[in-house]
Amino acid sequence: MRMSPDSETPVRIARHQLGSALALFLRDKDPIAIQSLACGGCEIIERVAHKENVAPISMLIWDKSPKFDVQSLRKERNVYWNAIKHFTRKDRNDPSRDDEAVMATFSDQANLIPLFLGWWDYLAVTRKLPIEAQVFQVWWYGIREGAMHHDDEDDVVRTLFPGILDQDVAEQKRRLNRAIEKHRRNKEIMDNPATERGPLMPQGW
Repeated sequence: MRMSPDSETPVRIARHQLGSALALFLRDKDPIAIQSLACGGCEIIERVAHKENVAPISMLIWDKSPKFDVQSLRKERNVYWNAIKHFTRKDRNDPSRDDEAVMATFSDQANLIPLFLGWWDYLAVTRKLPIEAQVFQVWWYGIREGAMHHDDEDDVVRTLFPGILDQDVAEQKRRLNRAIEKHRRNKEIMDNPATERGPLMPQGW
């Protein structure tokens, strides 16, 4: 699929944001910065997907339909994003949005959904993903048991991340990083046209 010329710049911007967000996430850096970058890139690439009339597709190494409500995830994504992005409420008298209470519950785990959705739509538009994003997508399924089908017992997630739900958050992320390094050395995957080469965090424009 060839993108229209006026989509190319927004896609590059989204790629910078999503790549930087994931790179920071993997290094356990500032979660607020990650949230801003991931949600910003997520919004841009979602709009490009709609403009290009493409629907999200399955990940390169995940060939079954996901079992989750995308709209619910998008709504959950916006809980912290609204507080971070907007200084004021649309209606200043609206008591339903309490940013102080919302941000009191914020943690690095809030970045999982915008990262997942952003790279999902990026794949839909470009038909390729960096190796870090490929492994992250599979890992995301592994730590969200409810997103998987009951008959997926022999699927790639359980092969790549067996028993990951029995481990704490820090160890789960360590396993994600180890899996990325392992697959970066896999020539077959890295030479696949669906694998985007180059640094995860782009340098310059």
